[in-house]
Amino acid sequence: MIRLLSLLALALPLFAQEKSEPFGTTDDINGVRVFRVEGTPAEMGRKVGRNFRDEIAYLFKGYFETYTDDPELRDKFVENAKRLEKYLSDDERAELKGLAAGAGLDWEKVLIVHTFLDAIRLVNCSTFVLQPPATKNETVIFGRNLDFPGRGVAHRHSIVMIMRPEGKSAFASVTWPGMAGVLSGMNEHGLCVAVMNVYNKEDTAQGVPYVLLFRRVLENCRTFDEAKSLLAKTDRTCGNNLMVVDASGKCGVFELDHNQCVVRPPAEGAVIATNHWRLDPPNESQTCPRWFRLNQLEKAWHGKIGMNEAKKMLQAVPQADMTLQSMLFLPKERELYLAAGELPATKGKFRRVEGLFREANDGAK
Repeated sequence: MIRLLSLLALALPLFAQEKSEPFGTTDDINGVRVFRVEGTPAEMGRKVGRNFRDEIAYLFKGYFETYTDDPELRDKFVENAKRLEKYLSDDERAELKGLAAGAGLDWEKVLIVHTFLDAIRLVNCSTFVLQPPATKNETVIFGRNLDFPGRGVAHRHSIVMIMRPEGKSAFASVTWPGMAGVLSGMNEHGLCVAVMNVYNKEDTAQGVPYVLLFRRVLENCRTFDEAKSLLAKTDRTCGNNLMVVDASGKCGVFELDHNQCVVRPPAEGAVIATNHWRLDPPNESQTCPRWFRLNQLEKAWHGKIGMNEAKKMLQAVPQADMTLQSMLFLPKERELYLAAGELPATKGKFRRVEGLFREANDGAK
């Protein structure tokens, strides 16, 4: 009995810590946290900030500030944020100001959250788009592992944010409270995007912060070609691969940085990307075990790939506790299947998030 009480006493701090971790109010759709917000930019920012006020504060203190503890790195982030601020649109500035006010955060902190990824390389991911003749049953599947340092915190706070900005397209972003930009997402027209960092390319602190640039794609574009046009004409900051597919199945990887924006198209119904450019010029020395493994599986299952095989492909290339989210988008059906909350996320169940854009599909085209 004494030993049992001792064990319970040791466990109490763990239970207390877990219970005290704040989470904002959300819908639960098949085990996935979902939050819907609409309105003007300022209204949306305030609503998100107020609803997730405690959770955003927790994430900023327990996660984001672990990067800014280093004074040299913090100075770099602050300098970078100040340079990039001028590239924000009026709507982006209004929404982020609203987010800061609603969450009770300084403007500088919110700005750094939305620009620090342009100054540091962290998003090391795997993506693919598969369609006929690679898939069966005329299916188009967009698979994505988001690999990102979670510091033992971020994996528990994933959320699907469904945003309906006034006068723009509604979109779903797989993200975290307080992040208004897009790393992985789909809009109501079936256009999907997901980013992967590419190293040692032409970077600059002059351009639209990339998480906001990729959100602009979802807010303003319906098709792959429209996304291509927007990306090409917009000032960009740093090297990335951006996988894009639309509802028709048109797809490709944008290999882009400050100077370059070129597309690597699919071959035989498949396009796969991790963290290297493979065009202009091809560089076979850029090896990535995840890229080779995904290609190996696609070739082995070519013509027979459905949802189960696509899940297995994602499950074959996790990066331990860095794989915070794993997801499958079906652009034709406007559907999302998300695994999150475990480490790696690929260990968890892929849960269908139903009715993503139900308001838009009820009569509005």
